Amino acid sequence: MNDPPHPLALLIHLQQRLCRAASLEEIRYILVNETHPLLPCRQAILWDHAGQVAAISGVVEPEQHAPFVQWLRKIHPELAKGVDPAGERWDASRLPVALREQWAEWLPPEGWVLPLRHGADRGVAGVWLMTRAAGGEWTEMERSMAIHLAETAAMALANHRASPPWRSGPAGARIGIRLLKALALAGLLLLPVQLSVLAPAEVVAVDPAVIRAPMDGVVDEFLVRPNQEVEAGQPLFRLDATTLDGKLEVAVKTLETVETEYRQTLQQAIQDPASKTRMAILAGRIEEQRLEVGNLRDLLERIRVKSPRAGVAIFNDPYDWIGRPVVTGERVLNVATPDDTEVEAWLAAGDLIRLAPGAPVTMFVNIDPLHPLHAKLRYLAYEADKRPDGAYAYRLRATLAPGEERPSVGWKGSARIDGERVTLAYWLLRRPLAMMRQWLGR
Repeated sequence: MNDPPHPLALLIHLQQRLCRAASLEEIRYILVNETHPLLPCRQAILWDHAGQVAAISGVVEPEQHAPFVQWLRKIHPELAKGVDPAGERWDASRLPVALREQWAEWLPPEGWVLPLRHGADRGVAGVWLMTRAAGGEWTEMERSMAIHLAETAAMALANHRASPPWRSGPAGARIGIRLLKALALAGLLLLPVQLSVLAPAEVVAVDPAVIRAPMDGVVDEFLVRPNQEVEAGQPLFRLDATTLDGKLEVAVKTLETVETEYRQTLQQAIQDPASKTRMAILAGRIEEQRLEVGNLRDLLERIRVKSPRAGVAIFNDPYDWIGRPVVTGERVLNVATPDDTEVEAWLAAGDLIRLAPGAPVTMFVNIDPLHPLHAKLRYLAYEADKRPDGAYAYRLRATLAPGEERPSVGWKGSARIDGERVTLAYWLLRRPLAMMRQWLGR
């Protein structure tokens, strides 16, 4: 059978545990629960520096509203008043009459009180009470070991409760520090900052040529691919010619018939002067029919829509257009110069701020967010437009800075638009104040 550990070894082990404790709660738990093998007692209680019951042996966490804990708070001033740093014996006879009668109800008769003091000022970090049954005298060795443990615990508690010197200073110094803090916070809130907003953005052409449907019809074929470079006069797409071909064929046949009838009437006019009147009518019909044929042939030429200038054809999947009916003037695609691009953003109505012409705009492109594009505000719509998602937003355009690498049309990302400089307080409270005005109506 192993011999019990030597008291000195237990003392050193407990001191190490106290020094290595990770929190105030662990220090307090060790002091009232794990010291029993070295300092046997029926009940151990620990008050903190403020007189609150911090720990009770056998209890995980004291219930501050329990009658026993409330009574312990009442006797703390008596225990902490003039206690010898080396500890002293304590019993109910040293308490006021109003508290003395409950001692026997809550605690064993004999107690030993030790203040937890540490540092040059020897400030009290707490009070430690250990109680025993009647006749349980405290030996000189037990008192010495208790003093060592109390000093170690006080040092550990002080380390965990370390705070700046001004916290424990005079009241005037604390008020001065608070005033300095308030002034520093006020100064921080008055610092000027850049007011900015974010908006979804896209790279668009500056002045694209809009290619529209020349007439009502159905798109039959696209002659170019999306983002293909085209030359001036190059065919882009063609409308279905079935209807026009049929009309032209009928018009040509009608013209031939009228011309034949005119020649017959001309021969009759030699013998019948009355036929001359009919010749004038037929001549008018021939001219009218020739105009009709010419117009239909012109329309057949126009169904092949050509590019008015060189550039890049900008449109979506051509198969979305093939077989789709279009009306005269409907936009089908754009032709834009590749290097002539700018930034377009849609600023939500709730994010609108004061923006002067030339305000800085920074676009973070999705495909290359580490290399933003820098631009200057060129145009901001005076009223919001309804977007496809149902929200209202203001359209703005920004010209790319000179020397900036020209991005491709269609690149998307987010734009940061910088406005005027405002105080940090306004920057923080702008949106909450706007929402409060909406709620309160003033």
